[in-house]
Amino acid sequence: MRQRGDHEEVTDLTPDSWLKFGQRNVLYLGFVALLIPFGMALDGRRLPGTQSLGGLAFALMLCGAVSLGFFLLNAGLMVFDLARGRRIVKALIGCVLPVLFGVMAVLARHLVM
Repeated sequence: MRQRGDHEEVTDLTPDSWLKFGQRNVLYLGFVALLIPFGMALDGRRLPGTQSLGGLAFALMLCGAVSLGFFLLNAGLMVFDLARGRRIVKALIGCVLPVLFGVMAVLARHLVM
């Protein structure tokens, strides 16, 4: 195994935009984006003329539960970062995202029904 010497510089290949927005926020966006197709896949094939939105409703309930936990986690991290004197931008974005998706889900429900 090769040991790294003092003269070698560590290169970080992570894009700056990824670091500024936050990895957990990007992963949350990906999770929410995948919930709708997976919810529709839970319904499966239906007979013509029938409607079953059980899978989509399950996906929205799961999104609500995960969003609540994500909001509480980021609110706690924001308080912790404020107490330590650190930047709170990532945690603040993490608090806004679940609220934004909640508002969008309510609007989508009113538009569909």
